[in-house]
Amino acid sequence: MRVAVILVNYGQWELTEKCIDSLNRSSGVDIRITLIDNCSSEPVPSWVTSRKGLRFKRMEENIGFAGGNNVGFRMSRGDEAEYTLFLNNDAEVFPETVRNLAGYLSENSETGIVAPAVYWKSDPKRLWSAGGKLVKWKMRFEQMDIAEKEYSPDEGVKVDFVSGCAMMIRTALFSRIGGFREDFFMYYEDADLCRKVIEQGYSVEVLPSETVLHSVASGSGGELSKIAIYFSERNRIVLSRDMLSPLMRLLFMFYKTAVLLVLTMKFLLREGPELIPCIWRGYFDGLAGRTGYSDVIGKLL
Repeated sequence: MRVAVILVNYGQWELTEKCIDSLNRSSGVDIRITLIDNCSSEPVPSWVTSRKGLRFKRMEENIGFAGGNNVGFRMSRGDEAEYTLFLNNDAEVFPETVRNLAGYLSENSETGIVAPAVYWKSDPKRLWSAGGKLVKWKMRFEQMDIAEKEYSPDEGVKVDFVSGCAMMIRTALFSRIGGFREDFFMYYEDADLCRKVIEQGYSVEVLPSETVLHSVASGSGGELSKIAIYFSERNRIVLSRDMLSPLMRLLFMFYKTAVLLVLTMKFLLREGPELIPCIWRGYFDGLAGRTGYSDVIGKLL
């Protein structure tokens, strides 16, 4: 069983090496790894070019999480892998993880995407993400709680969304959909992909018996960094155009506006006023449908 694995790096060579080391400890599966560097400022370490079997490309500019993964996917097509695993470079798998995810897709033809449960690397007992269900009026994916029971390796849970931190998809399906939405740059491109997979008639599932450890938000500087706040706010609003009815989107925008007013007061009083322009620029760019890595965000950082 052959699986193509796509990794995107941006200035995290040490974490990337640990990720690849964990992949190389995988058992019972033929793994072909493609690594894309999104124009990191640091030089490429010697281990990258000397590591046997590692396909590598360094981009001339940062094209984002979505763009980097799409480039890696196109490069991997010669591997003729039936399944493709998109994995954050700051995540680590266990020896059986990739094999069991691929085995689940092999045994369940109606499943388009399967993902492991993702736990914090800093606290391996703390769940970070196990997929979620869409609450439409909030345009929010409520995370699944899998702590109440033990799951067998063949017991998947259907969800509306799984994180792009670690997701395995049928290669032909990803190609047919057209890949990740590159104008999102980062954040919510995984939700958009899950939406398209479901529209194709497949299910999106999490396999709670399989786990991945994740150094959360290291690639964007943390969940309360300016870049994380801007792109998550903007892309959530942009994606709501495709996922919600006009009435539900109106309810969502009333809700979203109220939440941002509360956040503005919170940032002003406690978290830091420098974050306020990021949330509102994301809000207004989302309303206007502006996407990509805009000149505005460059001025905010």
